[in-house]
Amino acid sequence: MNRIEQKFLNFIDEKKLIRKNDKILVALSGGPDSVFLLHLFLKYKNRFKIEIGAIHINHMIRGKAANEDEDFCKKLSLNLNIKFIAVSRDVKSFARKNKLSLEEAGRKIRYSEFEKSLKKLNYNKIATAHNSSDNTETVLLNLIKGTGLKGISGIPISRGNIIRPILNISKEEILNYLNNNGIKYRTDESNSSVDFERNYLRQNIIPLIKEKLNPDLEKSILNSSEIFKNVSSFLDKKVLGELKSITEFKKGQLIISIKKIEETDEEIKSYFLKLAIEENFSVQLTFADYKNIISLIKKETGKKVNLSNSLKAVRERDSIVIFKEKRAEDFKPLVINENGSVKIDEKTVSIKKKDNLPIKFSGSRLKEYISADKLSSNYIIRKWKHGDKFFPLGLKGTKKVSDFLNELKIPSLKKKDQLVLTNRGQIIWVIGLRLDERFKINNNTEKVIELCLK
Repeated sequence: MNRIEQKFLNFIDEKKLIRKNDKILVALSGGPDSVFLLHLFLKYKNRFKIEIGAIHINHMIRGKAANEDEDFCKKLSLNLNIKFIAVSRDVKSFARKNKLSLEEAGRKIRYSEFEKSLKKLNYNKIATAHNSSDNTETVLLNLIKGTGLKGISGIPISRGNIIRPILNISKEEILNYLNNNGIKYRTDESNSSVDFERNYLRQNIIPLIKEKLNPDLEKSILNSSEIFKNVSSFLDKKVLGELKSITEFKKGQLIISIKKIEETDEEIKSYFLKLAIEENFSVQLTFADYKNIISLIKKETGKKVNLSNSLKAVRERDSIVIFKEKRAEDFKPLVINENGSVKIDEKTVSIKKKDNLPIKFSGSRLKEYISADKLSSNYIIRKWKHGDKFFPLGLKGTKKVSDFLNELKIPSLKKKDQLVLTNRGQIIWVIGLRLDERFKINNNTEKVIELCLK
């Protein structure tokens, strides 16, 4: 047994990554790291008493080369007599649709497919081939970007059912082992491009640090990142209990009480926000992002800031709301006929012709009755727009819809999505809020329509 194999075994034993009878699916790209991991697992599977399989994700980015990677992995698994599954996903399309970088889109797709395959093939763990060089790059990138303590904690050794058994072995050690043992692997040409920030760090910065400052950089950073990880875990436990009194996560929005966040110590404000965002959105923001969020405390209602990872923050009257930016699609006007209904998000708007008025009105703004004597049978639901005016029921004269919503203190996030019901170009109902005075029931009404939002 050589030194590298001993490092591999000792790390797994020390970190308790494997148990007897585990069924482990190796994330096999065809590159040196994953091929190295697969070979070592197979060599020592009897020692661990485990079953090994492999999964390959084709990102459909590199054309012919990507297909050749998949073929290589398939043949390798066949030769090694292990179960193999290949999944093809269009990463570019997914990244475009979700406004993500290619790297982030690829990562999201990989882990999603890993989970599906575990269940499908009845395996209980995924092993990824992240090494100590990967960890060094991650820590340095996060340090440069200012992602905070969790960012410089590096790549987790394990998380849930995902294990990383070669996180203590460097890229150089992996390549030497494969070449010395005549083990073939694929090379991704994109890894040599300096267009990607990680590759730039790998090719230009890290070699200089190792040459001038610390030749054993990977080991030093791995040890430091474990210390940072322990400190971060300790702080999380202390802070997590207080988060619920300061924040609320509802309908995809993180709502932060301005009063309570102001009462928090200045030194820990950013850490509160960081933990809340990571817990609810599973993303890491930069130090600049947190400064921008905190700056909203002193700004007027309606002010917004753009954050990393397609997040936005907006200042409401008593809170700061953080949410995932939706795709830039306008709400398309919907046509609804008498005795018809239409579903919008989680609610339904319905229109019904009534022979008689109810004996008693509920007083709810969600159910209204109008005089439709001068209206057509076709109604349109659309978002309000600047310049829209109507005659609010109970008031004299017209009022801009924007002013009406402001007077009701509608939060700016809800305000921009407010819908109106129109007929022949006139606003009949600011849906769920107020009817137009011109269409109220009177003694001469012959045609009664019930409007309902539920």
